[in-house]
Amino acid sequence: MSNEQHEDHLKHSDSGGEPSVKTAAALLLESDMDCYLTIDGDDQGQLDKNTPRRFSLSTGSHLINVITQDGLVEKEWVQASNDKEAAHLIYLAEEHAQAQVKLREQKEELSGPLGIECWSVEQIQLEQMTATTEVGLAKIFRDGPDTPEMVVIPAGSYRMGEISNKHKVTITRPFAVGKYPVTVAEWKRFVVSGETTYSPANNGWTGDNLPVTNVNFIHAQAYVRWLSTHTGKTYRLLTEAEWEYACRAGSVTEYYWGDELGKNNCNCQDSKSEWSCKRASPVGSFAPNAFGLHDMLGNVWEWVEDTWHDTYRGAPADGKAWSSGGATSTLSNQEWRVLRGGSWIIDPRDARSAVRFMSDQSSRNAYTGFRVARTLP
Repeated sequence: MSNEQHEDHLKHSDSGGEPSVKTAAALLLESDMDCYLTIDGDDQGQLDKNTPRRFSLSTGSHLINVITQDGLVEKEWVQASNDKEAAHLIYLAEEHAQAQVKLREQKEELSGPLGIECWSVEQIQLEQMTATTEVGLAKIFRDGPDTPEMVVIPAGSYRMGEISNKHKVTITRPFAVGKYPVTVAEWKRFVVSGETTYSPANNGWTGDNLPVTNVNFIHAQAYVRWLSTHTGKTYRLLTEAEWEYACRAGSVTEYYWGDELGKNNCNCQDSKSEWSCKRASPVGSFAPNAFGLHDMLGNVWEWVEDTWHDTYRGAPADGKAWSSGGATSTLSNQEWRVLRGGSWIIDPRDARSAVRFMSDQSSRNAYTGFRVARTLP
């Protein structure tokens, strides 16, 4: 659509060319660099650098949005339209130049290992011990005889995401993570407490030391609320950033043990374990990562706190949960949530440290469970 057609479309309705509303004097827009323009959510195409465009708008307020072609700078404002002609000069170039400098600096920072990724296994474990002293706990602890074993995780920075699209995250405070996914036995204690009547299906499997499955996001939240009340401590699900930080434990490889799936490192398709593509395995059946956490990859998908976003653009950089603006299922009107870690039946490419999956928060099945986190003093 040409500029003239855009302007005519804003002036008239489709019925005989008669004005649909009383129009005001023109709004003249000009930018110091090429950008894309929308008015009241309607696409107006490209606004070329130093090339003014005139629009006739109805009397009232109008939402104007411009964004540079590379998406680095976006501006939005409400423009009042009355009986006088108005001109608006849009300044983007200086802010865009600053954004490009910042982006280059970020890319340089992310081009090599960062923070915890530079630590040896020995240093990671030393940092864990320092963190345990700081919070007054043992490296591995329980808040009661029947509560999950928890592992203290030190604060630190790392690069989150796939190799081709990483961003920096800084975990500012130590926190604790379940040594294993929540087990069948631990869920049974929840049922015995009387705080839930939900007993998940066992899939025909036997064993209290298996990860609990057939629990959805809502069930997982109910469990951490009960555990918090039961212990007087703040239990919760991990945030997505915390989960990957805890899973990687300083590693920069595809899996926390290396770039190849190998043999008997986890329980997923082609991992050559005795449970692969058959059923979940007892927790702790494989070697832990450098933090001492088991089953972070394979076995069962794990619910995390965050709502689903297609990309990490706009994600918190401090490791907190991204709880707003997420996608919603059109079928059930339920928020999509994030699952991490893969499962006993999943393709090994989907059981890597960086892989993320979306699921309706009410979904439950034989390959999804969860792990708990605890906020530390």
